[in-house]
Amino acid sequence: MVIEPRPSAPRRSTDRALTLVELMVTLVIAGIVMSSSFLFFAGQRRVYDAQTKVLGVQQNIWASMETLSRFVRAAGTGMIGCVNVTDPTPTGTTAPLTGLRAYSAIPSPQMIRLAPLWINNGANGAPDAITVVFGTGGFGSFSDAALAASVQNANDNVVTTAGTTAAFRQGEFALLLDTTGLPAGPPLGDRGCTLFQITGINAGADTLLRANTSVWNPSGAVAGLVPYDYIGGASPKAGVRNFGTLSWVRFSIDAAGASPRLMMTRLDGLAGPATPQVLADGIEDLQIAYACDLTPVAPDGPDGVMSEGNDAASRLGDEWTYNVAGDVPPAACVRPQAVRLTLIARTVDGDDNLAGATNNMKPAAEDGVAGTKDNFRHRVLTTMVSPRNQ
Repeated sequence: MVIEPRPSAPRRSTDRALTLVELMVTLVIAGIVMSSSFLFFAGQRRVYDAQTKVLGVQQNIWASMETLSRFVRAAGTGMIGCVNVTDPTPTGTTAPLTGLRAYSAIPSPQMIRLAPLWINNGANGAPDAITVVFGTGGFGSFSDAALAASVQNANDNVVTTAGTTAAFRQGEFALLLDTTGLPAGPPLGDRGCTLFQITGINAGADTLLRANTSVWNPSGAVAGLVPYDYIGGASPKAGVRNFGTLSWVRFSIDAAGASPRLMMTRLDGLAGPATPQVLADGIEDLQIAYACDLTPVAPDGPDGVMSEGNDAASRLGDEWTYNVAGDVPPAACVRPQAVRLTLIARTVDGDDNLAGATNNMKPAAEDGVAGTKDNFRHRVLTTMVSPRNQ
């Protein structure tokens, strides 16, 4: 008998493909992973962009405050004795009536005054502006040379005692001033403080030249520039102070463009015409308050504290000016002992994440008002400076 071989069972292939269901499940899972990854990285990108904007704001506001406070701290350097105790407060919109006497040809030849500090308080809570004046390179002396001959007019020669012209440099500035105490005036207690630029030095004749080739020196007499006879000679009652390099700078806010900016204007002509230059973008507000320790109530006397609000220790109210709306500058605060500077900055570009934030706006500071709702990120920086050289 013949036995037929039994047919073997078909073998399954080991390289069979995915089924359609398996492929669809794989694609769904992969899509979920990719979507999650995209959302994660998109969120991280938004956080990165927001932090980059904030970092830019912080860099701008810190750099601006460093520059602003450095200039304010130096205000009045080289001007000792040149701020009259009867002068008005260092604020307002009109020209100052204190500080150095200087010559200006604009709009016509005239005498102008350069105050150590001049604060323009913005109307109705608008940004403030501040102008500062100081000298650099002086020796710190009240007088560096006595006058060997009197100066009675703005174009008189400035002759010093023998050998003292070495204390001065061509191109720098010098001050004529009374050195005997407070003159009788007018005005009372004004030492004169006439500013001029040294255009040359004749050491042999002990003379400081001040030709009208400098915009700071007039060609003839100018009313008020030389308020009285600066007495020189054998018993001089006037001298010359080395003022060094003049710095006359104004800080203000320019809100006219798409983004607000902190502007710095050199009024001293050292960098060309008085054209505002951008110090930092995104600075939307500058607020300034100043204080004097005026405590008038006996037996306290000045307590060394700039009181704000109700100070029970000194029984005095608010010694700060322009920290609240409606402040009237006190007549007794001629030389501020403290100046508080506040800068408010914002991002240059808006942030859509803040579009629904009802309370997102420029904050109020000092007597400045809050802004309207916006989608910018804001930062505030405040510092207090004590100008000690007025």
